Amino acid sequence: MFKSGHASIWLSRKIEKEILSECKLHADAVVATVAEMRKVVISFCEGNLESAKKDFKLVFNQERDADDLKREILDKLSRGPFHPITREDVIRVVLTADDVAANAKSAARKISASSATDLPERIKDGLKGLADMDVKIAVKMRDAFVKLLDDPEAAIEVTHEVERMEEEIDEYRVALIENILEYGDKVKSIATWLMLKESVENMENIADRSEDVADVIRSIAILR
Repeated sequence: MFKSGHASIWLSRKIEKEILSECKLHADAVVATVAEMRKVVISFCEGNLESAKKDFKLVFNQERDADDLKREILDKLSRGPFHPITREDVIRVVLTADDVAANAKSAARKISASSATDLPERIKDGLKGLADMDVKIAVKMRDAFVKLLDDPEAAIEVTHEVERMEEEIDEYRVALIENILEYGDKVKSIATWLMLKESVENMENIADRSEDVADVIRSIAILR
């Protein structure tokens, strides 16, 4: 009986390490998706609409890679000995992180489809600034997960940083939306203006979901 139980524990830990390693790869793919989205925003703001469309294809492919990793992780979690509480936590982290990539793809799709060529510089600067902040918070989210594997106390501190960054992004987004709403009074194409506004909402959701991931990581770290 002891040998059997010991083997079961060993197998459970082995599977846990494998899945957590794959979660790190998934987090890397999510960050890469956000980084590619930033390239779309920059191309768009620089007036290179063709480049923005090409860059979106990279976002699409990167988000698909993240999605494939998510499915592999969920499939492994459905099999084998894995503590149910741990399983639930990992699922929440993976699914919420996947929302980060999904929002990055949505933002990039809308930006690349927009034909706005008369944007005020303050809006262009605002979009690029928000994209930069999104990349930074996504990287910090991944850092929190990496710390969780080796140093739970350090992970908690990183999650606090994610929370502070999300608050800054929220304030930044309010000012940007105000400028976009003002621009909407003069824009000729309502569809283009609407896509621009919704892309900013997606970009804010990147920060929101990153904070949600950090919240789960914090709860895991506290209980470890």
